Amino acid sequence: MTTFPHEEAVELVGALRELIATVRVVDAPIEVLSAARRLIDDARAVLDPHRYVGQVAQGALEGEGIGLRTPFVGTPNEFFPYSPIVGPLNPVAPPVRMWADDALRVHGAVTLEAPYNGPPGLVHGGVLALIFDELLGACAVVNQCPGFTGTLTVKYLRGTPIRTPLTMEAWIDRVDGRKTFVSGELRNGAIVTATATGIFISVDHQIVKQ
Repeated sequence: MTTFPHEEAVELVGALRELIATVRVVDAPIEVLSAARRLIDDARAVLDPHRYVGQVAQGALEGEGIGLRTPFVGTPNEFFPYSPIVGPLNPVAPPVRMWADDALRVHGAVTLEAPYNGPPGLVHGGVLALIFDELLGACAVVNQCPGFTGTLTVKYLRGTPIRTPLTMEAWIDRVDGRKTFVSGELRNGAIVTATATGIFISVDHQIVKQ
């Protein structure tokens, strides 16, 4: 099977992401909507014969392509290319750009557009929880403590605006046996709009597969 060159796949996903953002705010006549629908149907027909239908994962198209114990390399965006939060190959991802510093703290940056809106002009709280889950989880992975989310507690301090550059940071508080305790915060400029704490549980990969 011939696969996309990686750059072409990223460009395709980026174009679809822009299409989703446009459809979210479009107010067009019925005939325009119908014409657009036909074009989308045509694009799907071109891609459908190449659809992979096996087990999938965040780290690879094929579910067995990356395991829980695979050593972290690169950035979270590179390590989890199909993530719904940071994945450049996932059209529903914003995507949040994440990277680690020398102290193994994970930083992130994103501007969330209308598809992620909740209250007027603000990001949906559930979207922020999703981002925190990835941010704190990525911090655990970067620190070689990968695991599943056991608990995630988000505190919403004030509204987080859409269409505004946002930054974030996460760090390890402590590791206690199989439990990794992680904290993080999200900022609009110098203002912290939300914070989160999470516990990530290390598990045996063989248990997960059963």
